[in-house]
Amino acid sequence: MKIISQSSDQLVLQEGSASGIAVGVVFVIVGVLVGYFLHHSNPIVIWIALAVVILGLAVILFSASITVDANKAAGQISYQKKRLIGGQDSTYAIADVLRIETRKQWRVQNSPPAADQNVSIPQPVLVWQSVVVFKDGRELPLDHQKTSSTTTIGPAVLMGGQGAEVAIATQMANFLSVPFQEIAPPNIGMGVIQL
Repeated sequence: MKIISQSSDQLVLQEGSASGIAVGVVFVIVGVLVGYFLHHSNPIVIWIALAVVILGLAVILFSASITVDANKAAGQISYQKKRLIGGQDSTYAIADVLRIETRKQWRVQNSPPAADQNVSIPQPVLVWQSVVVFKDGRELPLDHQKTSSTTTIGPAVLMGGQGAEVAIATQMANFLSVPFQEIAPPNIGMGVIQL
C-alpha cells in the first residue's frame, strides 16, 4: 500500500498495479518459448512449459489493484478493486468509520524439503493486513494480505514492510480522525493457524 496523493481534504491509497499482469505475461512468453525451442530435447520440457504458461495465465487473471480515495469534502470513502476479470466499486460514509486496524497473525506453511530430506518442514509465517472497521461491523481491506514469505531479503526488509504498512494505516486513521489499532499476534506457537 502506498499513498498516491494527499491534501487537506483528500487522501488516496493504492495497492498493487499492472505489474502483476506484466509478470504473468512474462511467464506465458517464457513458457511458450521454452516449449517451442526445447521440446525436442526432453519430452518432460513440454509439461514444464505448459505449467509455466498456466501459472502465467493464473497470475494475469487473479492480479488485482485496490484504490481507496478518502474525500473529507464529500464525506465519502471510494473503494475500487480492479482485476482483469471482475472488480468492485463501492462508496462508504466517513462518518460510519469506527477505526483503522492492522492485524497480524502467525500461520504455518510447509516449506519445500531440504536437498537431503524428503519431508517438508512446517514454518511459522507472519501475515498482516490493514482494514477499515465500520460502526456496523463491516470491514474494508486497505490492502492485500501480506506475508513474510513474500519478502525476499530477510528480517530487515520484513520489519520495514510491516512498519511502512502500519505508518500508512496510522496516517489514514489520523486523516479520518478515527483511532488506529495494531493487533499484534500472540507469541509463536500460540494462536498459529494451520494452512
